[in-house]
Amino acid sequence: MKIRALLKTPLYRRRKTGDGSPYLAGDVTEIRGKADVRDGGLDIKVTGLFGDKGQKVGSTIKRIFLPLAKVDYYIVDDK
Repeated sequence: MKIRALLKTPLYRRRKTGDGSPYLAGDVTEIRGKADVRDGGLDIKVTGLFGDKGQKVGSTIKRIFLPLAKVDYYIVDDK
């Protein structure tokens, strides 16, 4: 299912390093993507990460497991 997950607390910025680790160019409060429900959370194939003012946040993260305790709510896009 396609979703927009709004977080209780942001995913915090992680600087880009030379070792190929995933990074975030800013704090993330919304994650958009295709989600599958797993025990304790959502397995999301990320299509976009956004900050608290709706700005797109650059990242190398393509897939993330988001624990339900981190999610305030999520909107299902039935389109």
